[in-house]
Amino acid sequence: MQNDILSFIALKLGRNAEFFIIKKGGVIMKKKLTIRQKRFADEYIISGNATQSAVNAGYSKKTAYSIACNNMKKPEILEYIKKRMEEVDAARTMQVKEAIEVSSSIARGEVQKGYKKVFNKLTKKIEEELEYEFTPRVEERQKSLEHILRCNGAFTDKVELNANAYVEIIDDIEAIDDKKAK
Repeated sequence: MQNDILSFIALKLGRNAEFFIIKKGGVIMKKKLTIRQKRFADEYIISGNATQSAVNAGYSKKTAYSIACNNMKKPEILEYIKKRMEEVDAARTMQVKEAIEVSSSIARGEVQKGYKKVFNKLTKKIEEELEYEFTPRVEERQKSLEHILRCNGAFTDKVELNANAYVEIIDDIEAIDDKKAK
């Protein structure tokens, strides 16, 4: 069967990772990740340790290393991991546009939301959780304005220049004195 396979075409439809295997005869087979493979991939995204991910996904400890190695060679699993990591990065990372929008809101003096949690380390429980609103102080508004202007290139920072220069001194004073005498 491996000799018949020409290529893998990776597709992601919604939350299900699906792959199609194209054979020489034009027959298309659909290959889905198993539940364990998805669990393995999700665990790998969290920990970055393939062997431990295999154990956490339900594989036996004895075979975890070899299964992890095999799983990390399968294109459908690698594609699934890549797509999921891109989704996680997009959800966690603040884009430049969003940062400038927040700075603009602060610079305008718009009401902001604040959160406060008091955590007791002994009981390991949250004792107080508070959500409040506040208006940014003048200093905070000024910093936001500077941030926006710096992002848009309005400021140029000081540049320190260290250079090695070659200085050439030409002694042609006698020539000038001779011309004045004539």
